[in-house]
Amino acid sequence: MYEIRDRTRSGILCCGWVHYRRQAAGSMSTRTMSTSGADRPTLRRQAGAIGLVLMVMIGLLIGLVVFGYARTVRSNRMIDPLTILALSQAREALLGYAITYRDTHPGEGFGYFPCPDMGSGIEGQAATACGGTDVTVIGRLPWKTLDLAPLRDASGECLWYAISGNYKNNPKTDDLINPDTNGLIEVMAADAAGFIAGATPTQRAVAVVFAPGAILGGQGRTLAATNSPTICGGNYDPANYLDTDIASGINNAIANIGPYKLTRFIAATHSDLTGAGSDAFNDQLMTISPLDVWERHLQRRSDFETHLTDPLVGLLRKTADCLNEYADNAFGGAGSQHLPWAAPIDVGTFKFGGDGTQYSDTANLLSGRLPRSVPLSAFVTGNNIYALDALDCSGWSDEDKVLWDKWQDHLFYAVARAHRPDEDKFSPGSPCDEECIDVEDSQGIKTDMAAVVIFSGNRLTDRNQVRNNIADPAYQSTDKANPSNYLEGINHDTILRNPTSDPGWNRLFSKIAGNDTIMCLRFQPGKGLIVDPTCRASGRCTTDGTALAGYRVGAANNCRVGASGIAAACVEKARNIDINNCPGNFNNTYSCERAARDFLSNECLQGFGTSKCQLAHTALTKCQ
Repeated sequence: MYEIRDRTRSGILCCGWVHYRRQAAGSMSTRTMSTSGADRPTLRRQAGAIGLVLMVMIGLLIGLVVFGYARTVRSNRMIDPLTILALSQAREALLGYAITYRDTHPGEGFGYFPCPDMGSGIEGQAATACGGTDVTVIGRLPWKTLDLAPLRDASGECLWYAISGNYKNNPKTDDLINPDTNGLIEVMAADAAGFIAGATPTQRAVAVVFAPGAILGGQGRTLAATNSPTICGGNYDPANYLDTDIASGINNAIANIGPYKLTRFIAATHSDLTGAGSDAFNDQLMTISPLDVWERHLQRRSDFETHLTDPLVGLLRKTADCLNEYADNAFGGAGSQHLPWAAPIDVGTFKFGGDGTQYSDTANLLSGRLPRSVPLSAFVTGNNIYALDALDCSGWSDEDKVLWDKWQDHLFYAVARAHRPDEDKFSPGSPCDEECIDVEDSQGIKTDMAAVVIFSGNRLTDRNQVRNNIADPAYQSTDKANPSNYLEGINHDTILRNPTSDPGWNRLFSKIAGNDTIMCLRFQPGKGLIVDPTCRASGRCTTDGTALAGYRVGAANNCRVGASGIAAACVEKARNIDINNCPGNFNNTYSCERAARDFLSNECLQGFGTSKCQLAHTALTKCQ
């Protein structure tokens, strides 16, 4: 559970609950969000999110930096702290919305922001939909949707907000949305030459929050005749609130209405500081970058990596399981050892097209990106699985599908020649008649894997990795076609190799190169191919099975805690056995995995008086 306490007037921050106190219409009002009672299930769904208190402090610091950059050296006047605090609160509430979007919208992904309040519904609520797909929009801050009071700047005006077209929640982009997704907003410094956001494509903003300031000449803030914002007052025309910098011609009230088109705003010098009567400008702003969304917030959630690389339930495991399911459906049925060909490293366009055909397998390609569509391989193997996703594979949730849609550029794959679709020389006891795959870890080199699936971690700036640093914002990025921007060390070198005949040695990948996460598929006698997240880590099954069995002391099961609880150490060992597909096959019928589940069943937690529980204990001692 994460919780926030925020006292707007005092600036005091601590933990416990959300408390907003604001001055409105001349009176002090208080709004509190309790974390007890009916609110608890919602907060439990957000339990993995980081505490936003620290982020508010960071937002304040960023605000001071932004405003300091926007001001000229001729001014020693400070921006009103109420404006800074209001913008900071809005900024962090928007980030909180984005990093918990999957929690509050089951079946969706992370990273989406709300539409602005466009005046089409209840005041303060985000519009249901705003603009076209990948079109940036601007409107009032949807304070009610964000569970905020109607935040106001020092002049008493409510805040405004612009959202990059590819980060808004409706209509959602069809493209990737992950840490390498650039925003579509540039923010210029006061000189209109330097950048606050957008000096490079990866530094563009995904959202901007505006404090409009007091009314200026030529603006009209009378109450709208229809759908009037009676709490904040005024109307929904951004031109009556956001200003044009005369010197540069940049208009903060206008967002570019074309798909993928860049929108440019400015943090210009205020006209009360310039002495130029013809220059009327008093907007103040804060930005949100992709770095803020992903690395400073989302990836600090304790559960975030679980969704991607957890060896039992993450996206990487789901895709490996799907490959294994493909093998079981190839000719020969369950236990077949045939896997699909790879997709090219350069798939042309990296946006998701709806059917995954741009991530399609290519005949005779053994290394590349993980294929999503495998029609060529399916034809050769007589397989009824044509897509490695929720369409044809079992056990996928809506969330899994969304992660595959939005992160598929991070997945790479290599299949051994001995397990390619058209291989017909299998030996039952030793399938690696031709080249297989080896994997290095901290314990040495593990040999004869059928395939590896690799999830590339965050780009490493110290290795100059850049995945989308071209001017075109429409994701036609040549950076993504370069594996050196994703994989490190031997993994990068080996993914480029595609042996057309048996080279006489195995290709080598590494679990300890850079920040790549590798999962293996390997042959196991009697079972065919299995998914092995450890890539045959030495002795883990024997060690964990023996350790779990050791919790039996006489007739007692010391994994039991209280009436029916289970010791965390026992749960961890049983989970390891499950993750590693520990193959112990006691009496040819009783697997180590089943033994671990039975050992921790309610029946066996009570003791070992039944044959089932005695058998579970014995089978654990035979794990291998």
